Order: sequence, then C-alpha cells, then structure tokens
Amino acid sequence: GKSAHISLGAQPQLTDSNETAPESDGHFDAREAAATLQEYVDSHPGFAASAATWLGVGFLLFGVSVLVLLFSEIRVVLVVRDQDFRNQMLREGNMRETQNLEKLEQKEADSQAARPYVTGACMILLFIAIVCILKPFCNVLDIIGLPSSNCFLTVGFGGFVGSVVVTTFIMGMCWSCTRGWAAFVLLLISISGSLFCPTGIPFLVVLWILLSLGLFIYYFIYLPETDDCPEWCQSIGPLKASMNPEDWKRDFSSSANASFEDIRALASNITGSGSKESEASSMSSPAANTPGAEGKDGKIDKKRNTTSV
Repeated sequence: GKSAHISLGAQPQLTDSNETAPESDGHFDAREAAATLQEYVDSHPGFAASAATWLGVGFLLFGVSVLVLLFSEIRVVLVVRDQDFRNQMLREGNMRETQNLEKLEQKEADSQAARPYVTGACMILLFIAIVCILKPFCNVLDIIGLPSSNCFLTVGFGGFVGSVVVTTFIMGMCWSCTRGWAAFVLLLISISGSLFCPTGIPFLVVLWILLSLGLFIYYFIYLPETDDCPEWCQSIGPLKASMNPEDWKRDFSSSANASFEDIRALASNITGSGSKESEASSMSSPAANTPGAEGKDGKIDKKRNTTSV
C-alpha cells in the first residue's frame, strides 16, 4: 500500500513501487515527471496546503522587507538631496549659517541613525523569504525522483545571493537620481550577481562574491576615509553599524523620535493645521511686518537677498 506524509519540516517519503523516478533509458522524462507530481498532489492534499503555506509566508516576508527597505532608502535620499542643496547655497553665499542649522543637521543625523540596521534586517528578511519560497521545490524533486540531497544547500545559497541582489538593486535604483556613480556600483553588483550565480558554475559564483565584496568595501568604506577622496566616490549616507548594544538603543531611539516628528508634521500639513499655525506666527511676528528686516527660520533677507537657516 501507499504511505506518504508531508509537513512543513519533513520530506515526502514515497514507498509505492509505482511512484518511482520518471526516468527511462537513463534520461529524464518531463511529461512523466509532471504526471507523477500531479498524481501525488491528487492523492495527498496536504502537500498542496504545505507548499501554499511556505509560499505565502515567503511572499509576505518578501513584500514587507522590500517596502521597509524602500521607505528607509528614499528617506535617506531626500535628506541627502536637501543637504546638497543647502551646501550649494552656502558656497554661493545665498545662505548664512545660524544656530538653527546645527539643529537641522542633528535632526537629519538622527533620522538616518538606524539606517545600517534597517538595511541589514531587510537583507535577513529577504534571505528568509527566498528560502521559504524555494523550499517546496526540494519536496518536488524528491517526489519526481530527482536527487535532492543538496537541495537545501542550494536553497540556502540561493537565498543569500537573492537577498544581496535585491537589496543592491533597490538601493541602486533609489540613488540613481542623485548619486550616479554610487548607483552604478550598486547596480553592477546586482546585475552581475543575477547573471553569474544562476549559471551554477562554482568558479563564477565565488568570483562574483569576492569581487562584489571587495568593490563594496573599497568604494563605500575605504575611499571615503582617504584624505584625497576622488569626486566620483559619492556618499549614500551612513552604512557602518556599531557592535555596541548601547549604540543600537540610542540610534533606534533617535531615529524613531525623528520618524514620529515627521509623521506628525505630515499629518498637520494634510489637515491644514500646520500651515495655519505657521501663517499666524508669521503675521504676529514684528520682523515679518518690518520692511527689510532680517529673516528667520529660512525666510529670505530682503536687504542682503540671503536666506538664514
């Protein structure tokens, strides 16, 4: 008789003499394999439910990690673009440094403090997601009679490569609008990984890992620390993560506080309360009603035609 059990953590075991590998004369028969798989699914409804659970969990984690990574990178991109514009105005003499500038820079630093940890957490989630998505294929190989002893090793390595490729691709696309050379490096790592690793050639895979790791460290970590950093070496925000748990707590706290402030400001702008308050404060300010008075908090100085921050 037949006896087969399938679960989330177990491999299907076939004991029926009729459910053998779909091979004849030493070659693989795809049609016979499909028929064997369909017969197994029809006789074991639990297999389909198990595969659907793995796929559902995998796609859910994949979507969450991609959304969080997008939010984190876009936020850092917007902060860096604001800093570029502000630095350009300072160089051209159209803006003067004030005490508010230091507060603004501190707020921007707080908003980016948790970025390295968020990026690392998203990579881990992507790895888990891809492993969950690929896990049912190991059971399929066992059912149709193909060798599946190294399947879990292949799935694990595929999850690692996939997480790196997806992360660098998203980062490269986000930074392509303001950091062209940095985006080129990230997209080069992503595209080369998606081309070399699926070949299954160990030499190409190992070569991609070594070259990608070396290129990332050289461009984003080593070059920015040199005294004569070239112009084509572009910063994309903080990437170094601390190993001190106290720093983790401080960085996440400051980043969370900055995020809540941004959300409150956004909600105020949507409801219109923020604009009304700013308008009322500007109307009641004596400086605002005095012709030629020096501007405050980003208002333009009418005498010098400069902006104070």
